[in-house]
Parts: sequence; structure tokens; C-alpha cells
Amino acid sequence: MHTATFSRLRRPAIYGFALAFSLSLASAAFGQTDTPEDKKSTAAQIRELIRALETRRTELDDLAKKIGKNPDHAAAVVMEKEISERREKYRRDVANLVKLVVSGEDAGADAAQGRAVAIEILEAEAPKMKETLAEQEKQMLALIDTSESGTPQEADKARTDLIGDISSATRLLKYVKSNVDQRQQLGLDVESDTKHLTERLQARADVSVGLLKSTKEQIDELAKRPGIDADAEAQKELSTLRKQRDALAESLRTTADLMDQYGLDTSELRQSIISATGKLSQDILNKDVAAGLLESSAADAADWFRTNGAEIVFQLLTFLLILFAFWILARIARGTVRRVIERSKMQISSLARDFFIKMTGRTVMLLGFLIAIAQLGVEVGPLLAGLGIAGFIVGFALQDTLSNFASGLMILMYRPFDVGDAIEAAGVTGKVDQMNLVSTMILTFDNQLLILPNKQVWGGIIRNITHQDTRRVDMTFGIGYSDDIQKAEEVLTAIVTSHEKVLKDPEPVIRLHTLGDSSMDFIVRPWSKTSDYWDVYWDVTREVKRRFDEEGISIPFPQRDVHIYQQAASGDGRDASDVQRSETETSAQTPIPVDEEDV
Repeated sequence: MHTATFSRLRRPAIYGFALAFSLSLASAAFGQTDTPEDKKSTAAQIRELIRALETRRTELDDLAKKIGKNPDHAAAVVMEKEISERREKYRRDVANLVKLVVSGEDAGADAAQGRAVAIEILEAEAPKMKETLAEQEKQMLALIDTSESGTPQEADKARTDLIGDISSATRLLKYVKSNVDQRQQLGLDVESDTKHLTERLQARADVSVGLLKSTKEQIDELAKRPGIDADAEAQKELSTLRKQRDALAESLRTTADLMDQYGLDTSELRQSIISATGKLSQDILNKDVAAGLLESSAADAADWFRTNGAEIVFQLLTFLLILFAFWILARIARGTVRRVIERSKMQISSLARDFFIKMTGRTVMLLGFLIAIAQLGVEVGPLLAGLGIAGFIVGFALQDTLSNFASGLMILMYRPFDVGDAIEAAGVTGKVDQMNLVSTMILTFDNQLLILPNKQVWGGIIRNITHQDTRRVDMTFGIGYSDDIQKAEEVLTAIVTSHEKVLKDPEPVIRLHTLGDSSMDFIVRPWSKTSDYWDVYWDVTREVKRRFDEEGISIPFPQRDVHIYQQAASGDGRDASDVQRSETETSAQTPIPVDEEDV
């Protein structure tokens, strides 16, 4: 392998132009005509380039001999890089020589020596490059056979060598094209060489397209192999095949560019590049390429469906049947959990009951979905891992929602209230209408629906008004200081004990509680069922007013007494009238409810 490479290094191809082209552009830009001094300068430049070419050629031959004699592979690689750089300079000098010769002859300068040297170099290189190109093609075909039929070690080495040969052959094609163009510039007959080059380009394109498609198929087949992620050898082979694919695609692009210069059709070639690599390029803007890709994609889709259609349809039916079966199981599971909870003697909130019922159904459906999607060939493990990562990201973005969810779980566990309870929480009083793990919906007593985030509900004081079966009705009634305390207490006791909704146990409490500014205040505290709270409160308040009026017991109300005193005139003869006011204010004590009205 290296012997053939080193032999090719001794045959430098001719390509490039810079100096002469720059000179011609400068001359055209300034509109100058060549003078005898300019002609002399052109001849001098030609002689200088000839000397430089001779020096570079000698250096290239010496380096090629050293590489052939040096058995050290690492040293050979370094020397190959150096010889590649010097060979590139050699090609640029040859191209500059051709440009100087053509531009000098157009200007009437003496460029005979330069023409002779350029023709000699180009004519000598042309057959050598043809021979090398043929050798490379034979060697590439041999490497392809080895990569397909050799042992794993031989195949791997053949693929690695093939990648290098593909790049080398691509460069050689450019050199051949440059050689033909430069000889044509010198007026030589290159018709046969042009025909040979176009034939080689077409043949190279056909072989490269077939090899590129084969490489893509190998990559796709290897990538689908089970457990490839843990197989180091398979990963290495896959990496080599991808490098081979990229090298082939780059070679085909270069071949297509060269074929375009000769007017050859390259639409199918460029379609193959895009199809094999999956990378879009500016070639997609070509209508022939785009139409060919669409037609090829449609044909591939039709072939794929004919081959896999029945299997896909069967898999979809299996997928749907599994989902349907687990949907039925989910309904059965939800019904079973609901009946178990209803028959259980455990005290469980509506939120907890709904949570367990819904989670049972969703868990069964999730299990069914995972089983069903596995029938489509989807790996469940990576999918679950991806869902876990996605869940972490979503959770981080929805911190407030998760905080509400956590508070909902705390409410579910500790059950501070349930649906139907009248509560006061987060500054809102009303009846709990609905509950879920994120929010609590409260219906106020004036029929407004308020939705409270569970974080605010759980994070503050929760007062459950209707949690207990019985409640104490706290009332206060005042009488005047001139009224009979014993009589008032007997009237209040009779009113409370005679009410049908007042409980006997615990006994009601009726006591003279405070001596106010204008009244003596009794506390009246009967007990009732929670549902009868306001009936007792309103009935007792009404009856107290009626009975106090019948018994002549006063209920003090706010009043002000004004006293006016007249004073005689003073001794100095001046009349004076001073008004002194003595004000006495009284206020009646009216019943003040302790709790908000509930339903």
C-alpha cells in the first residue's frame, strides 16, 4: 500500500495559477500597454520560475527517495505531509509559468523558453497521471472486495485504506483536469485526453454512487443492530463506515463539479449524495435534482410500504387492541377501587377517594401504553429515561404548580376539610365545592365561585366551620340597670330551654357576664346541631325581644341627656350666661354573631 503511494509521490501533478493571473488583472485594471521593459520583466519572471521549478523538482525527488528508504511509519507520515506541501507549491509555479507564457505571448514578449519548459512538464505528466489513475482504480476495487469478503480485521484495514485512496484519487482527478486545461491554454491538441477524462469521470461516478449506496446500507443495518451502544468493535466499524461515506460524498461532489464543466448530466449523481448523507446542500435548488429526489423518495416509500405494509398494519392493529383492552381493564379497576372505598369503614376525604380512583385508572392505562408501544418496536428503556429527564425539566419550570401539588397531597393526607364543608381559608369563607391536587374551589354564601391555589390554602390558617356535628351558639343580651336580674335570667332560660332545636346535652349556659356603661350584659350559650345553628340564633334573638317587651324588661339603646344651668350677672355689671352641659350616653348591647353565615 505505501510503496504504491510513495511511487505516486515522485510523479508531481501540475495545477494552480496565481502570479501571472494577478499580473494580467493589474495590467487590465490600469489600462497600461506593455513596454520593452515589461517584456523583459516577463522573460525574467519566466526564467526565475524555471529555476524555481528545477529546484522544487529536485527536492521532491530527494524526499521521495528518503520516504522509500525510511521504514519508520511515523517518520514517513511526517515526510508525506512535507512533500505534499512542496508538491502544492510546485503545481502553483507550473500554473504561474503557463499564465506568464500565455500573457507574455499576447503582449509580444519572448516566452519561447517558458513555453517549451511548460509543454515538456505537462506532456510528461499527462501519461503518468493516467497510469496512476488506472492503478488507483484497480487498487480501490481490490480494497472494496476485501472490505466485503475479508476477515473483520482485513475488512477494517481495507476500509481505512480505501478512505485515503478515495481522497487521493479525488485530488488526482483535479490534477488531470488542470493538466488538460493548461495544455489547452498553450494551444495543444487535448481532444483525446478530454474524451478519456470524461469517460473516467463517468466511470468513477458510477462506481462511487454504487459504493456510496452500499456504504449507507451497511451503516443503516449496523445502526439497527441490538446492543450496538455497548459493542466497542461495532462502534469502531460504524465510525469507519461513516468516514468512508463522507469521503465518498466529497469525492462525488468534486466529480460532479468536474463533470459540470464538460456539460455532463450530474442531477442523479447529486441526488445520490443528498440521499446517502441526508444533508441538504445548494444542489437542492436545482429543479432536476429536487424533482429527482421527490420521485426517488416517492418510489422508496412505495417500495417500503409494499414490503412492510402488512407488518405495519398488523402492528398498528395490535397497538390499538392492547390499548382498548387496557382501557377496559382501567374502567374495571376504577370501579373496583370505588366500591372498595365506599364499603370501607375508613374515614377518607373526597379528594383522596377521587385521587385513588383516577390514579388507578391512569396507572393501568400507562402500563398498557408501554406494552402497546413496545409492539411497534420502540425501546421502552430509553423512552422512560427521556421522560424522566423531560419531567425534571418541566418540574423545574413549573415550581409553583408543583408546590400547589405538594400542598394538595398534604390536604389529601391530613383531611382538614372535605367537599361540602363550610370553611374559612386564605381570607375566604364559603362552602367547598370541588377539590383537586392543585386547587380548591369554594362557593361563597353569595354564590360566587372562588378558585384557591392549594399552596395558599395549606400555608395559612384553615377554619372548618361545619367539621363538628354540634356547635355552641354564642349570644349576648343587655338589660337596664333598673331591671330585675333574676327575672331577666328566668326569661332567657325559658326561651332557650323551650326551643326544640336546642340540645339538652351539653346544657345551655346563661350568666350575667359584664356590667357595661349603660347595661348589664347576659351571655347566652345554647348548643345545637351544626345544621341548626342559624335557626337557633335567629329564633332566640327574636323571642328575646318579644318576651322582654312583654315582661317590661328594657333593652338599653344609645341616648344623651343635656342639662342647662342659668347663672346671675357678675358684680361688675356685666351680664354673663354660662351654659354647662352634662352629657350621659348609654348604648344598647345587640347580639353580635361570632361565626359567618354558612349553608
